[in-house]
Amino acid sequence: MWYQILILVPVVAAALDIFGLLSTALGRILVLAVLVVGVLMALQRPTFKPSTKLIRSALISCLAALVTFLLSTRLGLGAVVASALVGLVGAQVLKGRDQLIMYMGSFVGMSSALRFPTMAPLLAAGLLGGILFELTDECWVGVGGRLGTIAAAAVVVVLSVIGGI
Repeated sequence: MWYQILILVPVVAAALDIFGLLSTALGRILVLAVLVVGVLMALQRPTFKPSTKLIRSALISCLAALVTFLLSTRLGLGAVVASALVGLVGAQVLKGRDQLIMYMGSFVGMSSALRFPTMAPLLAAGLLGGILFELTDECWVGVGGRLGTIAAAAVVVVLSVIGGI
């Protein structure tokens, strides 16, 4: 049950940002603490079994984030159109859950080039998004905004670690 705390990562970050604390050491520690507690609890679930699914999800999400970001920033398509294209291609090429992971990864890639001036943090956020997708597999199913919340959590965590917020 405690692993559902992962949904609070973007909420905690938003609250800290409102009070101007997100870019401070305390803000970063709080965001990372929520993430670490959620991840540790998710790993202890009896139904969670580490497998190649975790790696596959991380790689699909990372690829989707990268392609969306490049389409948006380098080709000038804009974040919404780039995400839609990646989602459509993913729906045609992939099957089942992989389609959802691809679409969620495209949300990570909708980030601004001002926040991700280099590719390494974006790729890290994409990988983290896929991992969080697998760790939260049993919660929030059918809840609107699940994929966007997972993507937001991944981006916020990476940006707080690199000090890009």
